[in-house]
Amino acid sequence: MAREFTTLALCLSCLTIYLSTILLWGSEGPGIATKPAFANFHVDNRSEFIDVTQAGNLAATQSDVNLVTTRVAKCDRPVTNFVFMKVHKTASGSTFMVLARFGRNHNMTICFPARPEKARHKQLSYPSGKLTKNDCRPALGRNYTLIIHHSVMNKPAMDRVMAPGTKYIGIFREPLKHFRSIFFWNRTKFRHSKNPLGAFLDASGNREKRPYSKHHNFQAYTMGFPSNLMTSKNSSQIYDAIRAVAGWYSVVLITEYWEESMVLLRRKFCWTMFDILHTTNKLHALHTSKEHASLTDKQLQTHRRISNVDYMMYDYLNKTFWQRVTEEGPAFWEEVTYYKTLNGQVNQHCKSAGGKRVFPAGKWSQEFAIDLTFCKELKWREGQWANACWNVVARRNEKTRMKKPNVIE
Repeated sequence: MAREFTTLALCLSCLTIYLSTILLWGSEGPGIATKPAFANFHVDNRSEFIDVTQAGNLAATQSDVNLVTTRVAKCDRPVTNFVFMKVHKTASGSTFMVLARFGRNHNMTICFPARPEKARHKQLSYPSGKLTKNDCRPALGRNYTLIIHHSVMNKPAMDRVMAPGTKYIGIFREPLKHFRSIFFWNRTKFRHSKNPLGAFLDASGNREKRPYSKHHNFQAYTMGFPSNLMTSKNSSQIYDAIRAVAGWYSVVLITEYWEESMVLLRRKFCWTMFDILHTTNKLHALHTSKEHASLTDKQLQTHRRISNVDYMMYDYLNKTFWQRVTEEGPAFWEEVTYYKTLNGQVNQHCKSAGGKRVFPAGKWSQEFAIDLTFCKELKWREGQWANACWNVVARRNEKTRMKKPNVIE
């Protein structure tokens, strides 16, 4: 009788696990990560959600999919040693300022561009991937723990420059939206055409021989995809390289879901809600209807062809991003809603009163206070935040010189 009872209990346990799995992944099972049923809860503007079962050119493999039950991340201490790959025109400016404020507040040691012209354009190793400690202003007696300027991913070189245990943060935008944005940022040849984007694609459709430029495969190049493989016709080879590159990053932010990305970053890096507060002002908004001009099917196909690696990489990163969100469970969306509401209240306060205000602790946040200084800094631009990070290092350098006058820089 006891044996029969044990067998029955075991069967019921297996059935419970199976049903839980079905509820988590949907009727298709865990083979492909699909949009979770809770993805529409408490989230605005989700009409552009790209169902990962529809978006990709990349086949999912079992190694890509980690079936993890709903969990709450356990944090021991915040990550204070990271590199952010600042990709042009991907909301990287907004991200830069959040990360720079975190770096300043946590006394991180920034690798600040040694060359003034680089610093002026917020560049470090960009446009090449070459990087040594000589490219950074000296940090006397310390390893660097922060890179946030424009760079090209070169993990071996960055690992040599950075302190041990460095984490990497990436960012990626849907390639066509990225093309529309970056084109008007630096392109002049076709700017006065009725449809500059279409004219450019018509002209470059049969002549684009370079593996990458600012208008095609640029994000993949910046994130570290090998340029010698960009012209490969072997999709499996490209796919393997994408997986290898993606493996370097602890978190890859998706521009279209930037606030969701910031919440995921907060969770993965054990940060507080205060750490990811941001300005709601647009930094680099374009004021031209030409950016949104429609393109013909042929022009769209041309862009997908000449920027195929960017498309494949975005599909892969977008897919894995939503897998990670699924792993966080339905409470993730509750936190996203809380974050958006709290950040809106902070910005509204700074735009109106601007004095001291205490925000009480909540389910997703510790108690914190803001004041006139915080509100003033919320309006800072990238250069001001970069300088604030450098000032932390400069003050340390001065103390080191006072203690050890003969120290060599």
